[in-house]
Amino acid sequence: MMVAGLGLGSNVAVGLWARSTIEAVAYDTARRIAETPRSADVGAQSNAALRNARSGLGPLAAQVDLRVLSTGPDDVEVLVRYPGVRLVPRLLRAGPAVGALDRTVSVRREGRS
Repeated sequence: MMVAGLGLGSNVAVGLWARSTIEAVAYDTARRIAETPRSADVGAQSNAALRNARSGLGPLAAQVDLRVLSTGPDDVEVLVRYPGVRLVPRLLRAGPAVGALDRTVSVRREGRS
C-alpha cells in the first residue's frame, strides 16, 4: 500500500510540475512575441520564440503542441496542449491523467512603434 501511495504521489507531483513548466514557457513565448516592435518581422520573431520555447522544454517538447494562433496589433495568442502524465500504465489508456493542458495564452501588446 505504501509503494502504491508513493507511486501515485510522485506521478501527481511530476504531472503538476510539467503543467506549471509548460504554462510558464507558453506565457513567456507569447510575451516575447508581444514585445516585438511593430516595425519588425513578427513571423520571424514568432518562429524564433517557438524554437526557444522548444529548446527550453527539453524532452517534454516532443509531447507539447505549441503554436502561435494570432499576432494581431492588439494581442498575441499562443495555443498550448499537453496530454499530461498518466496515473496508470499505458496498457490502460482510459486511465486518468494529471497536468493535462489545453488552453490559449493571450498577451496584450503594449504601445510600441
